[in-house]
Amino acid sequence: MGFHLYLLYFNYEVARKKKQREPEYRLRVFSIQNSESKPVLVFVVETTKEFVNFHYELLLADERNGKDITLKILGIHTPRSVMPGVGPARGVRRYENLSGPVSVTMRNPDGEANTFRINVRKSSIELMDSPPHPFVRFSTETIELPE
Repeated sequence: MGFHLYLLYFNYEVARKKKQREPEYRLRVFSIQNSESKPVLVFVVETTKEFVNFHYELLLADERNGKDITLKILGIHTPRSVMPGVGPARGVRRYENLSGPVSVTMRNPDGEANTFRINVRKSSIELMDSPPHPFVRFSTETIELPE
């Protein structure tokens, strides 16, 4: 019995001391107006790491099924332009006609998934639920996007 208690204590200590990894990606979700003044929900997936040579493109595959959106990170692509720049690798998707509860699932290149549940209103986006230790950091911060 004593050996089993030791194993339980040892496993507890290892789990307690195990360092949580920092998120590798950031998911920014915000609303903009398109050219016809209709609301568009923008999803920007970017690396938390900044690159110092170029603005790399983050390749994304996306699927929308009603109010369920899946964004899969496929990898990083070298820029079309040879102009140097500093910043994260970034991929962007835009969706119209989204309001109310929306489910967003992010998949990394290894197949790991994080699902975020958000509530989209005219004036705000609210995070309703997120995974306990995500590889993606969620944000509603608006950023300037090139056209």
